Amino acid sequence: MEPYVREGLENWIGDFTLSTRFAEVKGELRELAAPLLLSFFEAACAARGASPGEVEEPDVRAGLLHVATAIAVPEAARADVPALVGLFLEEMQQQGRVAGGRALGLFARALRGPYLEAASGKPKPYRAPAAPIGRNDPCPCGSGKKYKKCCLGRL
Repeated sequence: MEPYVREGLENWIGDFTLSTRFAEVKGELRELAAPLLLSFFEAACAARGASPGEVEEPDVRAGLLHVATAIAVPEAARADVPALVGLFLEEMQQQGRVAGGRALGLFARALRGPYLEAASGKPKPYRAPAAPIGRNDPCPCGSGKKYKKCCLGRL
């Protein structure tokens, strides 16, 4: 990101942290808000190469689910990160800096579940793409027998 654009984003975030809307942010998230929002917005802009005022839903998704999840946030405050991003985007629309910020803010809040899943660090369980084997299907070992007469008891 160009230094001029990054400096502009830092100013936006600074203005947000001094606004009355920032009073809605509680606890540990207040201290982490500036670096978190800067990382989020840099990633959102880089997703499509858009300028900060032109971010869209795919950009918000990329910034929130791919980059913001990598930032160490205490578990107690982790659930409030999408709300922080949403509040920031709404405030940026209020200030005339981001078009559609209210809708983007609602979208960021809607990503709470996927954000928490991605930020937890737990991998998704692997599910085989094939359908389960039925008792009367041919055995997958290749014997030519029905599964119930061949490998059902062994697997």
